[in-house]
Amino acid sequence: MAELLFYREPALLDRSRHAGLRYKPSDDFSFSRDTNSVPLLGVEFFEASRHLPVVFADDAQGHRFPLALLSLANSRNGQLKDDGRWNGGYTPAFIRRYPFALTDDKNVCFDQAAAHFAGEAGEALFDGEAPTKTLESVMNFLRQFDAEHARTREFCAALAERELFKPFNLQVMTADRSPLRLGGLFVIDEAKLHQLDGATVDTWFRQGWLAWIYAQLHSLGAFKRLGEQLDTRA
Repeated sequence: MAELLFYREPALLDRSRHAGLRYKPSDDFSFSRDTNSVPLLGVEFFEASRHLPVVFADDAQGHRFPLALLSLANSRNGQLKDDGRWNGGYTPAFIRRYPFALTDDKNVCFDQAAAHFAGEAGEALFDGEAPTKTLESVMNFLRQFDAEHARTREFCAALAERELFKPFNLQVMTADRSPLRLGGLFVIDEAKLHQLDGATVDTWFRQGWLAWIYAQLHSLGAFKRLGEQLDTRA
């Protein structure tokens, strides 16, 4: 299961205990306001690369995984408007799946503290013993998310096996012309990529991984946009 970054009171969804629970979808992403990066699935690289830098970092278990950078500031999501709505660009699936997630044994869990479940308004999740179309839609999204998460893990393992990661240290100029340095991140080594044997290139092309790689490299141009958003005087 992908990490539960925003979930304050996670609980398993139970058709008996939560028979009357109602879910109200929302475009308020304020719960992500204090986060400057989130995990990103490989299949998202295309859309994300137009707006957000895609880099790699090691998770708590020491596994390298892609991240979408939302800001160059610590503990700040620079992609939100004051009212919590997304300020254009691409919204990562890791954020869109909240307040639901799948456990390792494929059960649905949810954040009981989420505003999506406050009050009596909203859509029912159960119709007697059966899930409603609303819950079925949520479950389909979560299953697809977890399947792509596993595929991204496989992709990262293949890159690591062939030593295609290199440290990424960057200095950008912020909106107030202050230099900002970033470290502890990794990107794909394009020079080593060109040294791959033909059989691997063919396999990765058929798996869609080559497209992911070039989308990641393309995304680095978005660092300029994040730098222009950041005024260190604030």
